[in-house]
Amino acid sequence: MPAWYRIGEFAELAGVSAKTLRFYDEIGLLRPAGTDPRTRYRRYLPQQLQALASIVELKNLGVPLSEIRSFLHQPGANARHEALRDLKSFLERRIESATQSLAWINSALESAGGQHSPVVVVTKRRPAVPIASVRTRVSSYAEMVRFENELLASLPPHAIGKLRGVLWHHSADTGVLEGEAFVSLKERLLPRTYYDLKQLPAAVVASAYSQPDDESSERAYDGIRQWMQVREYRLAGPKRELELGALLEIQFPIE
Repeated sequence: MPAWYRIGEFAELAGVSAKTLRFYDEIGLLRPAGTDPRTRYRRYLPQQLQALASIVELKNLGVPLSEIRSFLHQPGANARHEALRDLKSFLERRIESATQSLAWINSALESAGGQHSPVVVVTKRRPAVPIASVRTRVSSYAEMVRFENELLASLPPHAIGKLRGVLWHHSADTGVLEGEAFVSLKERLLPRTYYDLKQLPAAVVASAYSQPDDESSERAYDGIRQWMQVREYRLAGPKRELELGALLEIQFPIE
């Protein structure tokens, strides 16, 4: 006659809670070997301890329960071997991602020098937006403000959207900056000599926020560059500097 364990006994042997065993039963991860015909309590066999140990180990490694269930339910040795290879690939991706995150955190801590909070970088999908823009060369970032104001003054107020800022193109060899002041549009406009009408293209961007002063914005730029380097992203278009009241959003299109 097999040695049966009630759910509480089996849970104590395995070092898990009875609540966990009930949950694993509900999701089909580890079914009890049977039920007591009189009390209807779940009953387990000693052989199931090995399967439960595998579940606990894989869960501690960060493998989702759905993946663990798929692995345990493979019908034969070959199928289980392939499932193990899949789990290995999954864990390798997790390790790579964690390594990249750790490298970015270390870099952020070093650059902050304990005086500033690390720059938080997130990715966003931005849709295409119709804009009016003026592209020019300037000797300083502050000089672009004049072109932004002139662009706004040249547009009918009813057509101006909420998005405004500067697209920073590659710097010239002489060190002169090439920027493009832009404003989003709510309505179609006729072409004018002073500004260009175009689409700000859709993009996946790495984004960070900063205060409008030079020191804060430069930290945001450096933070995004470090974040991209760790993850091996490349710049996929001009950098975008969006004006959000008393805040700047720095966006790097990435690929």
